[in-house]
Amino acid sequence: MNRTRLGDSIIILLSVVVIILSLRSITGFTGEPQVHVRTDSGEYIYDLSVDTFATFTGPVGETTIEVRDGKVHVHDSDCRNKVCISAGWVSQVGDWIICLPNDVFVLIEGKIESTEEGGVDDTAF
Repeated sequence: MNRTRLGDSIIILLSVVVIILSLRSITGFTGEPQVHVRTDSGEYIYDLSVDTFATFTGPVGETTIEVRDGKVHVHDSDCRNKVCISAGWVSQVGDWIICLPNDVFVLIEGKIESTEEGGVDDTAF
């Protein structure tokens, strides 16, 4: 008799989540992408088409992001390993950079493409 164990259930659930997120990421996006920055102190939104420098204070110091030419990257950070800086420039909707020690999460977001306003889509039943 085969039984599903807790570990098996967790793996199945994680697999389903990864598949759903993968399918969501390959859909078309329209509109102006925006840079969403989430920190301990709140959430900040920047237009990806407007060149900007922004500095955020976190648990280990300051993290500075730069938005330029439709791309964003972590320009400087007080974290020890500087992994967020080495992530480089990102420009596509769904791309992200995180500075874990300083609790700064940078994500590019946009709107999902729609062919008809109020029409049938993949969520209609």
